[in-house]
Amino acid sequence: MGAAFNQMLLASWRQRDRDAPGGRRLLAALALLGLGVTLYTATGVRLAVLAVSAVLALAMLWMALVGNLLQQNHPHAARLVPGHVRWLREAALGSWMLLSLACALLLWAGLPRLPSLAAALLFVAAVLVLMAWALRNWNLLLLLTFGPALFFGLDLGKRLAPLWSALQQLWSAQTLPVLALCLLALGGLVARLFGPGDAAHREAHARIMFMRRIAREGTTGKQAGLAAFGRPGEWLARPFERIASAWLAHAIGRAAATRRSVMSRAEIVLHGQQHWLRQALGVALALCIAALSFLLAFAIMGQGWQDGWQHGALGIAIGVASAGFNPCLALPQMLWHSRREQALLRLLPGMPQGAALNRAVGGLQLRHGLVAWALTSLALALLAWVGDDIALMCLALGALPLSVTWLLRAPARLRAPMSWTAVLPVLAFLAMSVGLYLLHHKLRLSFALLAGASLAASLALGLWRWRVLAAAPVALPAGRLA
Repeated sequence: MGAAFNQMLLASWRQRDRDAPGGRRLLAALALLGLGVTLYTATGVRLAVLAVSAVLALAMLWMALVGNLLQQNHPHAARLVPGHVRWLREAALGSWMLLSLACALLLWAGLPRLPSLAAALLFVAAVLVLMAWALRNWNLLLLLTFGPALFFGLDLGKRLAPLWSALQQLWSAQTLPVLALCLLALGGLVARLFGPGDAAHREAHARIMFMRRIAREGTTGKQAGLAAFGRPGEWLARPFERIASAWLAHAIGRAAATRRSVMSRAEIVLHGQQHWLRQALGVALALCIAALSFLLAFAIMGQGWQDGWQHGALGIAIGVASAGFNPCLALPQMLWHSRREQALLRLLPGMPQGAALNRAVGGLQLRHGLVAWALTSLALALLAWVGDDIALMCLALGALPLSVTWLLRAPARLRAPMSWTAVLPVLAFLAMSVGLYLLHHKLRLSFALLAGASLAASLALGLWRWRVLAAAPVALPAGRLA
């Protein structure tokens, strides 16, 4: 029995990618560095910071354990291996109880304002169960995303106030019995995570594995689209697919043996889900949702527009910069994913060859990145003007040199994308932006000087990379010389 639990609980650690530990080590180092900086600056709340950090680490451990246990809950094993489902449930229940208790004790010790240890235990246990069910049914992520907006938008706080008051009275009068009943119910939900191998379990397991594959491919830059989230995703993606199909028909209908026409059609294949049209539609949807959320938040808080923008300008700017810059950094990875079709693309009439093809592919990616940078910079400039903080433009200044260097790499020498290749440019962008921000605020360097340095560095790097790209081996198929 002990050996079986050992194999189940340690499977996620033993199945880690041993060939590329650099990404995990880099993330761990950055997390420790951030924790150290926070502890150094926040001298009055160090115990709370340590407690919350430990709770977050244990929550990530719980996610890894449950995700792997759900993967082991294969319908065939559930039906044919005696005791398999029972062992999975016992392993999950034991882990849930230990982690819930540990997190509750940490919060109770680090946050003295918590009402009681029992309340902390119930809260943590419920959150861990919700996280586990979100791994099993990804539609719960939509509830977690839009739930707060709906709660405040429908003013459910006032409507449910009598019920909340009654629950508080019941909790105060019968704390231990209510806690025991709630924990029993939550434990039952943990046990129901694992199916017995029937038809519903087979469908749920197939959906879990499909979503895990999408998440794994997403770390390498390959996007599956909204249709991967089932019928709600298909309904939401239908207008986007119609627009993309219309553009494809337009490009094919105007096909000609010219460089502009050929590269316009080739871009649809080369960039796939990261095509400029799909990116623009995705950003437009995200901005619409964000605008509605902020309108709702400002209406509920009762603050004026100017006051609301000034308080939330930094968070909004980071969101806008991430939506505008990060997708462009994934373009080289899309070249790798479409490499099998690129040999056929080279046979298109009018397709450039040799160094001309290198310049065409590089120009395609550079144009995409510069247009995205210009539009995102305009949005950041608007936020900086409304929020009266010019330092927000450091996000744009940090992204420009990195985008130019990253997008003009030689496609023929691209390596297979891994998780760290998707994370590395994003971390570099954030590090450069934070560095410029600190130079502006701490060393009092003028924004004009920083902008001039960023533009000069981007121009120098762009010219250097363009010359290297022109002299590199033929761009397509990508990755063949890695």
